[in-house]
Amino acid sequence: MFIDYNKLINDFKKLALEDRLSHAYLFFGGDERSRQDKFNFAHCLANFLENGSFEKPLKLLTESLILLPNNDIPEKKGSIGIDEIRFLKYFLWQRPVNSLRRVSIIKEAETLTLEAQNAALKIVEEPPESALIIFIANSEDVLFPTLKSRLQKIYFPSFFVLNKEEAKNNKKTDEEKEIEKLVNKFQKTPLSDEEIDKLFKNLIANFGKEPIKNSHLLKKTLKYLTLIKQFNVNKRLQLRALFSEIK
Repeated sequence: MFIDYNKLINDFKKLALEDRLSHAYLFFGGDERSRQDKFNFAHCLANFLENGSFEKPLKLLTESLILLPNNDIPEKKGSIGIDEIRFLKYFLWQRPVNSLRRVSIIKEAETLTLEAQNAALKIVEEPPESALIIFIANSEDVLFPTLKSRLQKIYFPSFFVLNKEEAKNNKKTDEEKEIEKLVNKFQKTPLSDEEIDKLFKNLIANFGKEPIKNSHLLKKTLKYLTLIKQFNVNKRLQLRALFSEIK
């Protein structure tokens, strides 16, 4: 799945300015390396709500709360427990003064205890009017179904980056670089049949790294590749149709 970062920014800006943001989101997908990308996007959104700039904040945000696993207490080490969620509830029920929303970012949602998830569910079901909660995880399956079903889900691929500077520092696999290069080329100039075949193969290989999570993407890619192979239909049109579905 390829994300147009600028479009994603503009979509969230529009939702914020029109007061149409959901009260709770799940930013998921990618791998451990991309966790920071999802967090950075959430942090930029919080900064936009408070300071009007969709960039990483240069100073502490007064209307945002970031929850991380508790490593100070031995029996709670590596987890986010109900005490943290109770504090989150107290924080969110305070009306914002300097921001459009009070924002809480749960950076490692997979570390929420079952008790904490149940407490978070109650907040999500009846959220304060000015609250925004963002759960961040590599997989949506780390949350139990009832909580997960209450969240608006935004998928981030493993090779999603926030800007050109971060792109320089983000180590991608050769396969991911090749896919992005071919996609960019496809958008600007016609690809040869051989290049289109190569792009399809790279897409299948990339989605195949996590076949369960990406099963729907694999099916779509294979569907269009099968149409090309069996019926000799226009490869470029099939590739364009595929991109329109997986974006």
